Amino acid sequence: MNIDDIQRAEPDALAPVLLAALQRLGQLGRDGAVALGRLVKDDDADFDEAAGWIESIADGELSD
Repeated sequence: MNIDDIQRAEPDALAPVLLAALQRLGQLGRDGAVALGRLVKDDDADFDEAAGWIESIADGELSD
């Protein structure tokens, strides 16, 4: 998937890309988190919404 395709991507196409990116950031540890943190603005409501859902997934609270 190209970056330009993300705005039009459906959930089933986008989810595997996000999972792979998050796993890679996890492998990179703090450096990965810092790189992401540089991009996220304090008032980014969309990021905050997504982070909440990811937290629910990580806690095992969200599944099919």
